[in-house]
Amino acid sequence: MIKTVLLIVLSGPWMVLDAAELYRYYNQQGVLVTTDTPPADAAANDYEVVNESGRVLRIVSASEIDQELSSDQSKQDNYLLSSFSSVGEIQSLKQRKVQLLTREIEQLENNLTALAARENKIYADASNIELSGEVVPESVTQQLQMLLDAKAELTRTLAQRRDEYQTLEARYEAYKARFRVLKKDSN
Repeated sequence: MIKTVLLIVLSGPWMVLDAAELYRYYNQQGVLVTTDTPPADAAANDYEVVNESGRVLRIVSASEIDQELSSDQSKQDNYLLSSFSSVGEIQSLKQRKVQLLTREIEQLENNLTALAARENKIYADASNIELSGEVVPESVTQQLQMLLDAKAELTRTLAQRRDEYQTLEARYEAYKARFRVLKKDSN
């Protein structure tokens, strides 16, 4: 029984690694490259999807990618035409989404400011304890570590929201431009 469990435990991580998909292709210099992200020029060139041991799982051709992109564009066009009757409606939706995201970013910034103030207070309290000749309790160190972890998480979340803001801006500008093209083509 122990041998079976040990075998399962030891083989488990390798099975997960073997299931990972990697992308193998030739770059512009003709060098064979294997990465965990599809090639940047995937739409123009073929590439292979391989597992960790190098076994080819499938080959993706440029024509398949073109068909997927065409299908995705068609879905987006249908969404735009069925959801909006004017560029103003797209702009209005964009403004609402930007407003919500802006509020969330402001809240995260306020939370970071509050955590920084709390951190300064804990450091000041710890300094006062040390200056009085006493040893700083472990609980103070733990509080400080929890605070630093929370600040790091908030900082990551804030960076994500700022990226989302940029993506949202670009997406809705592209929607407006594409909607104008679609409406011009339909006239």
